[in-house]
Amino acid sequence: MRQQTKPFIAFIVERKPSRKPKPDAEKPSIWGRLDADIAQGLKDQRDTDDAAATSGDDRS
Repeated sequence: MRQQTKPFIAFIVERKPSRKPKPDAEKPSIWGRLDADIAQGLKDQRDTDDAAATSGDDRS
């Protein structure tokens, strides 16, 4: 049998995860947290307006 001219080198293959988003992952908004902050601010404003209307002065 003939002797090898080059030594045998074993390669290790690294498997990287897919870049595709997971189907159950929620798609992040392009606005970041801005729309959540605006929605919370509107809810807070509505709550304070409702509280002021129910406890306000009843002038007839």
